[in-house]
Amino acid sequence: MPRLWSVIMAGGRGERFWPLSTRTLPKPFIPLLGPVTLIQDTAARIEPLTPPERTLISIGAGHYEIARRQLPRIPEGNFIVEPVGRDTSACLGLCALHLEKRDPDAVMLALPADHYVGDNASFIRAIETGLAGLDAATGIVFGIRPTRPETGYGYILAPPPEAGGAIWPVEDFVEKPDAGTAARYLADGGYFWNSGMFLWPNRTLLGLFREHLPETSEGLDRLRPLIGRDGVAGEVRARFEELPRISIDFGIVEKTPGLGLVPVSFPWDDIGNWASLDRALSPDAAGNVVRGRHTAVDSTGCVVYAQSATVATLGVSDLVVVEAYGKVLVCSKAKAAELKRLVAALAPEEG
Repeated sequence: MPRLWSVIMAGGRGERFWPLSTRTLPKPFIPLLGPVTLIQDTAARIEPLTPPERTLISIGAGHYEIARRQLPRIPEGNFIVEPVGRDTSACLGLCALHLEKRDPDAVMLALPADHYVGDNASFIRAIETGLAGLDAATGIVFGIRPTRPETGYGYILAPPPEAGGAIWPVEDFVEKPDAGTAARYLADGGYFWNSGMFLWPNRTLLGLFREHLPETSEGLDRLRPLIGRDGVAGEVRARFEELPRISIDFGIVEKTPGLGLVPVSFPWDDIGNWASLDRALSPDAAGNVVRGRHTAVDSTGCVVYAQSATVATLGVSDLVVVEAYGKVLVCSKAKAAELKRLVAALAPEEG
């Protein structure tokens, strides 16, 4: 029987969590929601499905040491370094080559390192449901039942199967909608948030690269002889730099017919910016979400993260206030998703 492997994608920079997230310590490696980091939480979540020896960690250049320290049970050879950023298609293509060499019949579960899941048992059941339905689908996606008219997520249209069953046939992928469209999706019942988690046989994924991303597939063919060899880091970097920059969603998933969807209802969030902590952490009586020391008077609906100092607020509402590494961020929650603009204005000081 094919064995399941997990690929945890941790190559992003997380600029929307400045100043806590930096170039040297990006979002997956910070304790944003509790005492453990996001990537530690993700690795623990999938361990009942894939033990450390069957878990690959895809990381950006420069993050190998911090990843090894935070995930000491993952074997050294399971950390796959992306020499340069080329988005998730190149990331998963490189990991697929490693799986091809180690376990030709592997099934790959690809998932982001930095999402929030509020019910691990339901998460495990969803993956097991996907595995059971994989024989009848090209691949499996996991759709989150929407709980609000969210405009910041992509959606998947998957009406319920006529004959019933746990796997719903995917009909379409929809870009981030406006508020009115999102409200219609919520009422419809056939639209799901795209969780960014995918399940497929590794051989199938490599075939989809050949079909939908031939330029990337040709680049992977040039990389294949280098996998597992010592002393070829420079050549791997040169070949990896040649790969097109495109996401796995746009490059493959949205072009692939015959996908199945597992509908899930566990608490989930992509933790895209500071304002999203409202949904992943419990607010106090005034609606403030706080990590660290905070004294509030007549302050409501704020997100406060204090790394080492005490933050005091008076008569304010709906703000994000973050103190970390000698820097302070103050912004409205409504603008939190635009934080990359501020980080760009701060460059090269940022990081």
